[in-house]
Amino acid sequence: MNFHFKFALREITKNRLIAFGSLASLIVGVFSAYLIYVWVDTELSTDNFHSNLDRIYIPVVQQSAVDNIRPISAGLFFNVDYSKYANVEKKLHTGFYTPERIKFISKNQDYRGGGLIADSTFFEFFDFELLVGDSETIMNDPSNILLTESFAKKVFGNGEALGEIVHIESDQKGDYQVAGILKDIPTNSTLQFDFLVPAHSQKQWMISGQEFILVSDSFDPNLFNEEFKHAGRNHSQFKESTLSAIPFKEVYFHYNFSNDLLSKHGNLDEVNTLLIVAFVILLVSILNFTNMQSTLMISQLRTRGIKEVNGATKADFVLDMMASRLIYFLLGLLISFGLFLLIKPFYLRFLEISFEKSLVLVLQELVIGLMGFLFLSTIFSLLQSSRVATSQALAGQLKSNGKGFASKALTTIQYLCATVLVIASIVVFKQFKFMQNKDLGYDPNDLISVKFFDRLPYNFDDYEAYKKDLDAQNSRYQQLIGELERIPGIVGFSQGSLPFDGTTWDMSWKLTKSDFEYSTVKNMVVDPDYAALLGLNVIEGRFFSDSLDVSRQNKVVINRAAMEFWNIDQIDGEVSLASSSWGDENKPWKVIGVIENFHFQHLSKKIEPAVMVFFEDVDREFAMRLNPQQYQGTIQRLSELFADINPNQVFSYTVLENELNAQYAKERKLSQIFLLFTSVGLIISSLGLFTFALYDTRKRIKEIGVRKVAGASVQEIVSLLSVSFLRWVILAFVVACPLGWYLMNEWLTNFANQTTLSWWVFASAGGLTVLLALLTVIGQSYSAAKSNPVEALRHE
Repeated sequence: MNFHFKFALREITKNRLIAFGSLASLIVGVFSAYLIYVWVDTELSTDNFHSNLDRIYIPVVQQSAVDNIRPISAGLFFNVDYSKYANVEKKLHTGFYTPERIKFISKNQDYRGGGLIADSTFFEFFDFELLVGDSETIMNDPSNILLTESFAKKVFGNGEALGEIVHIESDQKGDYQVAGILKDIPTNSTLQFDFLVPAHSQKQWMISGQEFILVSDSFDPNLFNEEFKHAGRNHSQFKESTLSAIPFKEVYFHYNFSNDLLSKHGNLDEVNTLLIVAFVILLVSILNFTNMQSTLMISQLRTRGIKEVNGATKADFVLDMMASRLIYFLLGLLISFGLFLLIKPFYLRFLEISFEKSLVLVLQELVIGLMGFLFLSTIFSLLQSSRVATSQALAGQLKSNGKGFASKALTTIQYLCATVLVIASIVVFKQFKFMQNKDLGYDPNDLISVKFFDRLPYNFDDYEAYKKDLDAQNSRYQQLIGELERIPGIVGFSQGSLPFDGTTWDMSWKLTKSDFEYSTVKNMVVDPDYAALLGLNVIEGRFFSDSLDVSRQNKVVINRAAMEFWNIDQIDGEVSLASSSWGDENKPWKVIGVIENFHFQHLSKKIEPAVMVFFEDVDREFAMRLNPQQYQGTIQRLSELFADINPNQVFSYTVLENELNAQYAKERKLSQIFLLFTSVGLIISSLGLFTFALYDTRKRIKEIGVRKVAGASVQEIVSLLSVSFLRWVILAFVVACPLGWYLMNEWLTNFANQTTLSWWVFASAGGLTVLLALLTVIGQSYSAAKSNPVEALRHE
């Protein structure tokens, strides 16, 4: 074996160009696929670190037969006693406060983070790692609070957090002692939070929250759901409801709940798309490597013939090949692992994911990838070399026995894959730009939002003190409105959420005096100035008015989508809606106006029915449109007002344009990933075409000599050689167009608002691939055409 290893090393060193191309194909193919695998594996392993994942279920409710399901705390709403249901072992009640709804106060400094309120059974359900503290007992003490490692560092810096006394304020308030530090929550966790508080630390949390149940291994969800489905119908708001339990492990990919705790969702289409990209990159790389090795085999034909005459068997040639593959494997592993260590921090930061795998496991996965790659390429090479006769080898030439066609076919497949990738890359980027630039139905320019007031914690022990604080806050609120009106840089303001993905909330409504059942629709809380601030168009009736309407009056404004959903021809003063949560049909809400549709969600979704209500609440955020010429001065003035009201908090504001861009972060990353790996595919294909050109020109070197002696010019020979290569690339383009159209048309069906598959997308892809192919082969063709014909013919 030592001899075979030395021979393989000598041949690789002798044919450096082909060896470099082969090694580049191996490394780029496996490493690119592995980078995609890192993201895909992170997505598909979401929540898998919980040992009880298969036994955790979530109660959900469907309020009517046509309604969507949504999570519900059945124990809280319907007094469900889970102990009466077979195979339900434990219940966990949680409540989640977004950073806007809860304050974390340490040493008179306010901090914002996601706060999870949970029963003492929390760690019996979920395996979040405690760096400090005992998970079996730490949630039993109501005075304890647990912080994640990064949040503890944010609050206490490098100082010791354990034992520190902190204060929490939301709708409740209390002092807590830091008793535990959690390892940062993995990015592939559906549940995300910054600190954890025992639920029994307060008499009552003013949030409905979310329940989880832990079931036994023999749990039958169908039997449970059949028994459980009518448990909520004793509630006046849920007379037609159906309860069920869904597996927690399915929530991330299969349910798009607008629930603060369960708001993180995955997309299986994106996962499958990137898996296809990884497969294409690997396929192109394997074909390229095989072509490279075929070219190397041609340069070794005479050596092979001599070895056969001297008694070498096919086993010897197999051992030569295995020794060569071993060298490629060792070099590929060393370089791939080194590249991963080098780019890992930047790549993970770009994807915004955590990576928990050990370097040993990374090494093992790269070994498997490289071995699989080399195994497939070796099979292809063995099939090719088995057809080489000794006489051919001694002559140093291969006859046209299909080998040439095989190389051309492999090259065509490579360019077919590369062209499809180019088409996909252009379409993904085009869709991303389309969403960024689409008319949203309102003017998003220069809109910001600021939250000046937090909800006061309810004082169960001293209502008079709570009422006094509330009156003082209301007085300061009225003063703030007067001060905002006097700031010249504020063009207009309103209380209501800026319209971007995640700012609406779900509730069930129905058209009164109709056969419609309750259906979940989107809800928005606004004030009378909201429509004018955004530039919304009222198409029927009117919007809310200060002179005609008061806060929490039973009046609503709906969008055109809601009007069409309920088949409302016109609002004539008699049309009203009923809310299952706010009084049912006994307290109908009059529809006073209809506004034209506008986009308040991700553009992958169609515009859904929306109901607007007028609630005037001190703690709601202010939406403002600023004068761009006075932007920075206005922000400074708002900062001063905020500091007056909240002296211990850091001023922050939300820019609508930033939020709109952020909601398309996944599409932007996907377009960047496509661009990166499309470039990789094109480079590998160009390397493959180069080897094909190198092989073909070597095979035809005597033909070129004859043509030159016969008077053919350099330009004629270059044209002859180039056309023979380019026709295969053009064939790849012809096949790639319908395939690319089909695949991207299917991908675009995931978007309710989608770009068009314009002709120039395919023309650009074809032009780019043909241009690269031409640049790749022209040099080799020109070199062969310029060679001295005497050198080519002197041995004939």
